[in-house]
Amino acid sequence: MNEQHQKLKLYLDKQITDCIQRCKLLTAENRMDEGNFEKVRANVYEIFKTILSAAEKVYGTDNIAEKRFFLEKADQIPKSWTASYENAKQHGDIEKMHMESIKLDTVREIKDICMQIWEETI
Repeated sequence: MNEQHQKLKLYLDKQITDCIQRCKLLTAENRMDEGNFEKVRANVYEIFKTILSAAEKVYGTDNIAEKRFFLEKADQIPKSWTASYENAKQHGDIEKMHMESIKLDTVREIKDICMQIWEETI
């Protein structure tokens, strides 16, 4: 595992842990909706942690191919979330719009961090 891969993995692990902690605190305060939003964020981080792991398994020491695979998935996966957001918007489903925007915001954050770690600009 190269240094960039390790940094990204540590970042994702920390975000997952933080989201789970916030979820527990919010749930304990009977703030269920906000707790569920943290679960959604944690799930997105988990998805990308899995993608990172898959990239390492498939591409091994080919850092460029690993990075390309990860970023392609970071572009592909949110497409269904964007479509779901637009559908919810057409139907006035505010809750669904909020859930999808949490996912999309989290993906943007992950991509931004990736670019920082890989020392590139978007």
